[in-house]
Amino acid sequence: MFIRALEALKAERAKTAALTETVGVQQQQIIEMKPKAGYYDVVLACKDAVSINTIAKDYGKSAQWLYQLLHEHGVQYKQGEIWLLYQKHAEMGYTCTRTHPYIGRDGSQHSKVHTYWTQKGRLFIYGLLKAKGILPTIERDRAT
Repeated sequence: MFIRALEALKAERAKTAALTETVGVQQQQIIEMKPKAGYYDVVLACKDAVSINTIAKDYGKSAQWLYQLLHEHGVQYKQGEIWLLYQKHAEMGYTCTRTHPYIGRDGSQHSKVHTYWTQKGRLFIYGLLKAKGILPTIERDRAT
């Protein structure tokens, strides 16, 4: 009977050790996910479409840098004066366009089309850049 009690105690200690290890792993995962969750909270709080410049500033970079990076990764191409998504991404709801009227130097009415990124698109860019090891400044600041 004493041997059975010791075996039960040994089994209980092994079970406790396994649970302690699981809790440790879960705590580490929570620590690793906090910066990402914080970034998602910030991004999802904004309902409007944003310019590429706004997204680039999240990373402490310029719009030109982000345009070029997205081009190099097969996301977009330039046609005339506007950047367009390749077909693979075009119907994903990542961008929207807006037409802005302006008065030309000759006094005549003109319009120009601008592309803006939806929050879904912003998260797509976040995932793409994160996979390349590029984090937004808000995450870099929290990680240090």
